[in-house]
Amino acid sequence: MRNDLTRSYVKEGKLPNIENVIEKGTIAKYAKTVSPSLTAPSHAAIATGATPLQTSIVSNAWQQKDAVLTNQKNAFLSEFEVDPLWVAARKQGKTTAAIAFAGANPSIGKQADYTIYYGDTWSPSKQEKLKFSEASGWNNPPSSFSPLKEASFTIQVEDSQNKKIQVLAYDSTNDQKKNYDKFIVTSNKTIDHKGVSPKEWGSVSLQVKENQTAGFWFKFTSADPGLNKEAAMYRSEVTSGLIDGPKGFPEQARTKFGFFPPQDDDMALEKGWISRKEYEEISERFVNWVADVSLFIKNEYQPDLLMFYAPQIDHLEHKYLLTDPRQPDYSPEKSRKYLEYIEWSYKVADKVVGKTVKSLDGNDHLFIVSDHGMEPAHSALEPNKVLKDNGLLVLNSDGKIDYKRSKAIAIPSGSAAHVYINLKSREKHGIVPEDNYEQVRNEIIQAFKGIKVNRNENGPVIKHQLRAIWNSTVNLSFNGVKENTKELFGYLTNANVHPYQDIKKISQSKKSKERNAGDVLLMAAPGYIMGQGESHIVKPTPEFGTHGGDPKREKMRAVFMAIGPDISNDKQIDPVSNLDIAPTIYEFLGLEIPSYVEGKKIKDLTE
Repeated sequence: MRNDLTRSYVKEGKLPNIENVIEKGTIAKYAKTVSPSLTAPSHAAIATGATPLQTSIVSNAWQQKDAVLTNQKNAFLSEFEVDPLWVAARKQGKTTAAIAFAGANPSIGKQADYTIYYGDTWSPSKQEKLKFSEASGWNNPPSSFSPLKEASFTIQVEDSQNKKIQVLAYDSTNDQKKNYDKFIVTSNKTIDHKGVSPKEWGSVSLQVKENQTAGFWFKFTSADPGLNKEAAMYRSEVTSGLIDGPKGFPEQARTKFGFFPPQDDDMALEKGWISRKEYEEISERFVNWVADVSLFIKNEYQPDLLMFYAPQIDHLEHKYLLTDPRQPDYSPEKSRKYLEYIEWSYKVADKVVGKTVKSLDGNDHLFIVSDHGMEPAHSALEPNKVLKDNGLLVLNSDGKIDYKRSKAIAIPSGSAAHVYINLKSREKHGIVPEDNYEQVRNEIIQAFKGIKVNRNENGPVIKHQLRAIWNSTVNLSFNGVKENTKELFGYLTNANVHPYQDIKKISQSKKSKERNAGDVLLMAAPGYIMGQGESHIVKPTPEFGTHGGDPKREKMRAVFMAIGPDISNDKQIDPVSNLDIAPTIYEFLGLEIPSYVEGKKIKDLTE
């Protein structure tokens, strides 16, 4: 959620519930996140009050320790190196809940008292083509004014047996015509629920493993009344969630709210399986599921701390932030259309705020925060192309990275990329001797300092500015505009510390389980994203919105607002850091603030 867009929409009267919070509470001029301003590091900063150097969440993905150079670790499945709020507060006697919040993954260890997180995707979405014939063998079939018809299809479920799904069609209208207007979709031929019309959504739960429930949503998108022709049915991904809590809670959550739904389905929209409206219904269903489960936990179990996350703004801005004339396929008409999609995502967030505020009692405080903003991207940079051109990265005869001959590799994420040196003493198949570490590191820095790239004949040229940033940051700046790297949270270090010794010291400390940060951190200037591949230094952007760059830029600024007892009405306070959220919550809960917290309690928030 961008600070500038939020304020603009509020001014236009499009976010009434957020406007209500601002009028009855306090809003910061803006919130600044950590650097790189990526989702996982930013969530970790909110949850801990600590920078990426301490949380170990330095990117959305990084090179996996003690593995081949091309192996990557997913930040969203990784453990923080310091306790997040929901763990630290629980250890100090408070009851906590974390729902879909990055880092609260119960598969890596006990998280909150009540935890729900993303699980597995067991099967991709699909457009099922169905041929109907006379039905037989159904238990408890519904009354039908035309002979019952049936069809079936099979779902290939990963790590499990394939599931045969049965479809029954019946005619509920006594109009003397064959008009199959109701469909029942089930994993067997026993009927225990009513059918849905072609205009309605339905869902099916599946047992994918012992004690593990998944499911999918469906909608008939094409079916003639007599079912004489092939019918088309959209089926969502088969998804499941991870639910942890006291005895009986997982079953209660699944019974009351159903399976963890899919978050979105871009592929189905692009292939024309679903309409724009249906796409938005899928996305809003996920957001409402998370919010409804969260507020049920709040009301039923009254935790001292509840943290939950809605992802739709981030997702829509990545896909549709078409606001820069330099972006591919830009036109004023297309830009206006795409901005309507983004506006919709903010309105969904506003509805969540409304139902959350409605659930508050006189003792509750509500913080509304975002992890980062979003910038339009017109081009992608391929850092591995630069490494390849300078002999630091080598491809084999199949065009794949040869880690046994490569000195370094870049792992991009958003507008940032970590470059890892293939060090003998550190990597599984390392080739760079420890004595050559500084030399190779300097080669990497010089390679990026020497780039001369034009997007087109009259396009901008990359310029560089190198700072004493742990473990060196090369900032790529365009049009001669230099990036101010003075406050890149989490990477500042003493310039006199030997870089490799610094890495060694950190990786061998008791606090550090993994060496996650690269040996060089690359950060792109506005308009650029770090791309995958080794073929082009600059190429068209794969997505229109990006983040990961300098968090001080206006479009990267996040939001912070609060409402509750002793919080001033209709007040704006100075800018805050997302590092300040955790220590403020510790103060509100009357808890001891852990030593690793780097933020400070937000000033002037309470009267």
